[in-house]
Amino acid sequence: MAYIIVGVALFLWGTLTGCAGQKLSAVLAMIPVVGWFAVLAWFGWSGNMDSPTGDALPAYLLIGLLAFMVGSAATTRLSKLRAARRERQS
Repeated sequence: MAYIIVGVALFLWGTLTGCAGQKLSAVLAMIPVVGWFAVLAWFGWSGNMDSPTGDALPAYLLIGLLAFMVGSAATTRLSKLRAARRERQS
């Protein structure tokens, strides 16, 4: 269940990032990276890296990264299609 939550949350974050302007999207894309390093630091500091939850961190990273990239690419592609339609109509 947690994998689904992470995937959906980062997919939505990716769509938000894809819709934003160039400078804002760069800032929005850095927020999950900083958050990921904070999670790693917390797990390392608390000594839970060898726990079952700590062992699942690479899977969370891959699912989150894939979901973020798909969300970002989907909105970028959709915005290009909309721009092309507007150009053809005018």
